[in-house]
Amino acid sequence: MKEAPLSYQEFLESDSFYRVLVENANEAIFVAQDGYIRYANPKTLELSGYSEKELMARPFVEIIHPEDSDIVMDRHLRRLRGEQFINIYPFRIFNKDGNIRWVENNVVMIRWWDRPATLNFSSDITEKKRAEDALRESEGRYRTLFQSVPAAVFSYGMDCVVFDCNDEMSRLLRTTCENIVGTDLKGVRDRRIFTCLEAALSGNDGLYEGDYRSTLGDAALWIILRTSPLRDKNGDIAGGIGMVQDMTAYQKAKEELAVKSQFLEEANTALRVFARSREEEQAKMKNDILANVRTLILPYVDKLRMSRSEQERALCVDLIESNLHRLVSPFLRTVSHYQMNFTPREIEIADLIRDGKSSKEIGELLNISVKSVEFYRSKIRRKLGLTGSRTNLRSQLLANT
Repeated sequence: MKEAPLSYQEFLESDSFYRVLVENANEAIFVAQDGYIRYANPKTLELSGYSEKELMARPFVEIIHPEDSDIVMDRHLRRLRGEQFINIYPFRIFNKDGNIRWVENNVVMIRWWDRPATLNFSSDITEKKRAEDALRESEGRYRTLFQSVPAAVFSYGMDCVVFDCNDEMSRLLRTTCENIVGTDLKGVRDRRIFTCLEAALSGNDGLYEGDYRSTLGDAALWIILRTSPLRDKNGDIAGGIGMVQDMTAYQKAKEELAVKSQFLEEANTALRVFARSREEEQAKMKNDILANVRTLILPYVDKLRMSRSEQERALCVDLIESNLHRLVSPFLRTVSHYQMNFTPREIEIADLIRDGKSSKEIGELLNISVKSVEFYRSKIRRKLGLTGSRTNLRSQLLANT
């Protein structure tokens, strides 16, 4: 956006245009001068949670996150002195409720009451930041799996140039990952191998079994190479991923047929995990959270509404709080596998048993008889294979979580 002088009088005189534009904008627009907000549109008030009077009465720095406040105010004051540098940058603010929100601010110099000021256009990018954090976490898990899989794995782009490989790949080829990355696979000697690599770029699975002589070292191997498409977050093919199994020892020992069958099964499973992990991670996380909320939270919210006594309401609140703690635990974000074969009522009772509730307490909470609770206990034990066993049901449920 080109900077242009704009006086307060001109702003008022342009009321028919600016007021409609600014007051109905879908981003926060405010004027900052001398560390205070001099004007804020409705979206700014919505984002901050403050009223216009509250927002203008306090220094702007008070709502900025302490880790960002110094740089934001430094840039603001330097702009007022006439210095020029990057106009768009993100920072964090605290809204009135004390929640942190990420905003991306675009700044333009103006004249306000015939004095320098900044016109700020701020977009709420909180969800974008959360998505980026989740993506980084997902990529970290992908990298761990990539390095820990017991096979040589490499990734290559649509240009057939290797851009990543694991340590097992460098060990197999008797060279370093630095030497492997950047290799143009179009230069492989055996065209059957290149045909296998090209199959992934066309959206198909590729397979090659035979000898291989490395162009990077002195490795001479008998290998099984399986390739699969590598897709980006939009589902488009972005390259290929290959898994190499060294079959040299097995070939010499005449055991390749049995070993090949086992490897192909493992390779197929592992490659599908690699090819689908990124696109499935977000969908799985969303489904798990929704399933947990429907199972562990919403039933007790309904009971809380219908509860007549303080004791029942307190018990519901305790259960909701307990289940929320379980939901946010990094080890319990997925639905417990034992719940997959249970009815909704069995899941409710199993969760209460795991939380240490007695049959009487469960009956009072769910408005059913103790005898009915004992009936459901028997069904749960049967589905867990505990019929006739002396195993404690609560201990088994905790172990299955």
